[in-house]
Amino acid sequence: QAKVDQATAQLLSVQAILEKITILAPFDCIVSLVEPTLGETITANTIAFTVMTAQQYKIEVFVPESNIAKVSVGNSAQVTLDAYGKDVPFTAVVSRIDPAETIVEGIPTYKVTLFIAADPRIRSGMTADINIVTAEKRNVLSIPTRAIIEKDGNVFVRKVDGENYTEVPVTLGLRGSNGNTELVSGLQSGDVVVT
Repeated sequence: QAKVDQATAQLLSVQAILEKITILAPFDCIVSLVEPTLGETITANTIAFTVMTAQQYKIEVFVPESNIAKVSVGNSAQVTLDAYGKDVPFTAVVSRIDPAETIVEGIPTYKVTLFIAADPRIRSGMTADINIVTAEKRNVLSIPTRAIIEKDGNVFVRKVDGENYTEVPVTLGLRGSNGNTELVSGLQSGDVVVT
């Protein structure tokens, strides 16, 4: 029994040493970079290995304060990568918005983190263009945003009447990123406005 106890103690000692020299990732991943060479000693708080998940990629983007109020966790986003061009879109989801600002070129911005599903075409470090969908409506009447005039707290457009135009008050809805704005009331489909 004494020999069994001694062997058990030795086994536990070796297992403790092995646990100290074994590096385990907190998730299933791929080792993408190894800094130290075999036999090299590294100091604490030194990045020795870089890993990345095989399940999804993280995208970080800085959104200016003028647009951050529209963005919410859970919003979907269309992502295009410079490597593949605008005709190959990927879908991502907003997962986090930093509560504190980051100053970028003198402008307060907020870091937004999105996740995109893994795809064999995606590589770490690629440059992405992101359009976050904050609201969506279909089958609405819209007009070019540049046709909208705001004056003295009123919103109107100039509707063409033959050779002249008249100023018509309008009610607006969503403002799109494509240069158009939803028209709730004030005009009908087919009306011509001055831009």
